[in-house]
Amino acid sequence: MRGGEVRPGLQLSTTRLLLGYDRVVFENVTLGVRLGWVLRGGGPRPSGAEAPEFLPFHGEVRAGYTFGARPFARPGFRGSLFVFGGIAQFDTEYQVFVEEDTTKPPPASQLDNPPSQTLSAYRKSGTGFVGLGAAATYAFSPSLALSAALKFTKPFPSTGTVLSPELSFSYAF
Repeated sequence: MRGGEVRPGLQLSTTRLLLGYDRVVFENVTLGVRLGWVLRGGGPRPSGAEAPEFLPFHGEVRAGYTFGARPFARPGFRGSLFVFGGIAQFDTEYQVFVEEDTTKPPPASQLDNPPSQTLSAYRKSGTGFVGLGAAATYAFSPSLALSAALKFTKPFPSTGTVLSPELSFSYAF
C-alpha cells in the first residue's frame, strides 16, 4: 500500500461551548475562568487497550487587559488582549488519499481491496495548553456586550498550533 500524506494547513478541529466568569480586578485588568465541553470533533480512540480516551472537558484561566479610560463604565467599542492556559484536547481530522499496491495480494482476511480510498487521519494535540488572544467588543450598555476574539493556542505535551475564533456574549452583574 502506498501511503498518502497529511497536508499541513488550516483544518476544522473541535467545537466547544464554554461558560465563563471574568472579574475586573483593576480599572483595565480582568481575571477569568472558562469551563466547557466539546460539542463536535473528538476523534476516535487510538488503537491499543492502553490508549487514553478523548478528553471532552475544557478548563481555562485567563488574564486580560482592556484598552481605554474606564472601559467597563460606558457603552461603545473596546479592544482587549489576553493570555490564557488550561486543560483541553484538540483533535483535527485530515482526509488522506491512499492508493493500493495492486501487485501484492491482499491479506486472506480482507474481502475487498479497492484500488484507492480516502481515509480519515487524526492529529491529537493537548491535554494542556497556553496561548494569547485579542478581542473586539461592543458594549450596548455598561452591563451588556458582544465580543469576537481570535485565539492563538499552543497545546502540550503533544504539540500543534491552534488558531480559533471565539464569539461571546457577556452580562455584568
